[in-house]
Amino acid sequence: MCHIIGCARGPSLGAAGAGRPEMGRIVEKRYELYCLADPTFYDSPVAGPDDPGFDLAHRTVPGGWARTRQPGTVAYRPVASAPPGEGWKIHVSARVDEAPQVLEKVGQYCLDRELAFTFVRTRPILHLNNAEHAAPGSSGTFIVVYPADEEELDRALAELGDLLAGHRGPAVPGGLRCGGGPLYVRHDPAAEDGRVRFSRQDGAGSADLPEEAFAPPSHVTPPACLLPFMTARDRPPAADVPYRLEKVLRRANGVVVHLASDSRTGEPVLLKEAHPHAGLDGNGTDAVARLSHERQVLERLAGLGVAPELRAYFTLGDRHFLATDFVPGEPLSEVFAARHPLGGAREAELDGYVEWATEICAAVEDAVMKIHMNGLVLGDLGMSAFMVRPDGGVTLVGVGGARPVLEAVGTGLAGSGFGAPAGAVGFDVDRFALACLRFALFLPLTELFLIDRGKAPELAEAICRTFPLKEGFLRPAVRIVGGGETRDAPPLDDWRQMRSSMARAILASATPERADRLFPGDIAQFESGGLGFAHGAAGVLYALHVTGAGRYPDHEEWLLSRALNGARGARPGFYDGAHGIAHTLANLGHHQAALELVDAAGRGRPAAPGTDLYGGLAGIGLNQIYLGELDRALGSAGMAADRLAGGPPGGTGLMHGASGPALLFLRLYEKTGDVQWLDQADRSLRLDLGRCAVQADGSLRVTEGGRVLAGLDRGSVGISWVLGEFLRYRADPELSAARQRLDRAARSLFHRQPGLFTGRAGALAYLCRDRAGGWGLEDPEAGRQLAALSWHSMTYQGHLAFPGEHLLRLSMDLATGTAGVLLAVGAALHGEPVGLPFLSGAITATRPDAAMETSRAEHG
Repeated sequence: MCHIIGCARGPSLGAAGAGRPEMGRIVEKRYELYCLADPTFYDSPVAGPDDPGFDLAHRTVPGGWARTRQPGTVAYRPVASAPPGEGWKIHVSARVDEAPQVLEKVGQYCLDRELAFTFVRTRPILHLNNAEHAAPGSSGTFIVVYPADEEELDRALAELGDLLAGHRGPAVPGGLRCGGGPLYVRHDPAAEDGRVRFSRQDGAGSADLPEEAFAPPSHVTPPACLLPFMTARDRPPAADVPYRLEKVLRRANGVVVHLASDSRTGEPVLLKEAHPHAGLDGNGTDAVARLSHERQVLERLAGLGVAPELRAYFTLGDRHFLATDFVPGEPLSEVFAARHPLGGAREAELDGYVEWATEICAAVEDAVMKIHMNGLVLGDLGMSAFMVRPDGGVTLVGVGGARPVLEAVGTGLAGSGFGAPAGAVGFDVDRFALACLRFALFLPLTELFLIDRGKAPELAEAICRTFPLKEGFLRPAVRIVGGGETRDAPPLDDWRQMRSSMARAILASATPERADRLFPGDIAQFESGGLGFAHGAAGVLYALHVTGAGRYPDHEEWLLSRALNGARGARPGFYDGAHGIAHTLANLGHHQAALELVDAAGRGRPAAPGTDLYGGLAGIGLNQIYLGELDRALGSAGMAADRLAGGPPGGTGLMHGASGPALLFLRLYEKTGDVQWLDQADRSLRLDLGRCAVQADGSLRVTEGGRVLAGLDRGSVGISWVLGEFLRYRADPELSAARQRLDRAARSLFHRQPGLFTGRAGALAYLCRDRAGGWGLEDPEAGRQLAALSWHSMTYQGHLAFPGEHLLRLSMDLATGTAGVLLAVGAALHGEPVGLPFLSGAITATRPDAAMETSRAEHG
């Protein structure tokens, strides 16, 4: 027998688990915050949720105070004090239903005592931060209070403890609980760029520590006022339990799943640990309530052979534990990812895959039928809910969401990608999910049904064209998902029609009355400002112009005025800042405005950018060549070369790795003829190649943090593109062989995303990189990729549009959405070569032209 707390804990999945299919749902939950405001596009939670926020977010600011609103948070600070720096901070947690009362008490306390504080802006955001599939580091914190010193920390803890007596809240990861109320203390770093980060920033949040562990940095000594709370934390629990923890299998918000062993028999056991007030589902039910409910469901399903057998249920303090038999095998999500034949060069395996997938469908449907016969509806039915055993059978391992048939309703949320629409009730909730499973095992794009259920017949047709399925297999799934809806397929067979349709969709989405964005795109636009090349107006206007879809003076004016007004100290980068905006302006003839913009952005921003193409020296240097500033470009390249001599950058690929600097060095070699730049390109490309590994299909792909990346931005496609440019000037058998393996990644038929940076559009642009012009396709694979864009095609006001990252909403931006697809299709079909800047051929420097130049005075 042993205390369960204090047993050796194995490492959690941590960063190495980032590529596991079930972990993707955590990422999507961050995007769900931006789904609250609009059913069609990602939008800022500040811009349009029905909930205007807690009263303190919009009431009159007291004299002597400054209030700053950010997406999701509101900060109050005395005007006379400096922004909070590194140090001890009080984190106040709260249940969603108690949040208004807690904020009123803490806010008034801080205002009376002139303590800076920050709080989550709305109830829906607080709910999402504490939701079951949110990132664990985002949970718990509702308010952060910033004491000036240890004396003020001691006083605030005592007074707030009395003030909040009786209130409850979820635990704060990495925080030390102080007293019986919802107060936790952490030593946090200073906020970056004035933005408050509620999740852990330092080593105390490392993956091999329990998520509730308090572990301040080694150079920090805890103040005396915290020692009694640290002593209470270290006191072992009184209860003994017969289970020894072996390792953490999964960590989610409010839940930890352990592999354990029964100390009496040595048998493996699965142990689920739930924390109160955290891990909320859509109804506000927390992890403890769901674990208790799961116990009841397992008792009801005992002996059926569809779920693990229950062993024990017990509590230690406020944490609850459920022990079940350990089911050997792998989650269906992981087996599917390993076997799916369209992700690599395994398309000859289609017959065998179809046989396996249809058998899995039958096994899952049989298990769900047995559960229905017991009067239960699963509700949260996704691939991760089923374990594929070594014998090929399936066991349901996710029953926490099961409900009696009369209580089951659809939520209309994406969830696992199988979420039933609002209005579905009873067994129809699971029938919708099972229909989605039939689609997802062949084309896992079921999130598209959240935008348009009428997409079902198109996807079914695409599946049947690709896989040798028996007739009728998808017919009932189409009927259930489509709900009788039909849609007119947008044009995908004529370039002029496609260009016109995408342009009309983009223009119809424009919001020139807004200051934060012109075209809806990825959630990144709300961090970078909505102007930039990757996610803002600059990239969209560039794509429209170079593909022949037209120029739009009113929208150019929107970009010009906002870019120049906010230029000083702006981010200098190409895809996220001033140089990308300037590139578009110069491309549109506003050359002088472009020069003014980059000059102003360079002032008042002391931090030197990185070496990358996205926001660093590579993109800046390439645009300096374009703007005719070769001397400055040489300076940027020299700085990048010096930094790369110290080792590879933190990221990988064209946008974030060493291939971006390699592109800069190549273009400087073309300009100067100096072979040193060719040597630098060689060294840089080898840095990125060192981050790649040969896959089972023979392709060479980037491996980063447990993920395998093929996309244009961080993966194989972008590296291959720059490597091909390099091989024009220097023959190298080793690099040529590497490029052939990299090239295979662009030829996979399945791409989960449609966009330019991470999806099919990027592969299409790459395949058409050497096209001489006209209407032909130089690479036969390009035709296949072009046709397969229809898998993701949607409509917006009757025009052709595409979804953004995670497929939960439409996007119009260059990196993730419709403008990027327009550019890629233009690379394949436009009468003149088009594409991303700097990637194909030497850069021709632009110059002011009296016939084209538009003065700043003429444009306000």
